[in-house]
Amino acid sequence: MKKQEFKKLIREIGFTSQRSFAEEIGVKATTFTTYKLIPNHIVRIINIALLAKKNGVEFEDIKSAMKID
Repeated sequence: MKKQEFKKLIREIGFTSQRSFAEEIGVKATTFTTYKLIPNHIVRIINIALLAKKNGVEFEDIKSAMKID
């Protein structure tokens, strides 16, 4: 996934910035500044979050179900 699409999708999920998304999934805020392409494991998290939002499920509920601190 290209960085522009990543930025668009995290806003669609409800995050105001890359930093807020990074903090929510437990990675350093500067992590995304080094990527030209977003890695597949991050893309999976975004896709799960988008699917959840479309079905009325809160991101916190997903994190809890997946046991993500």
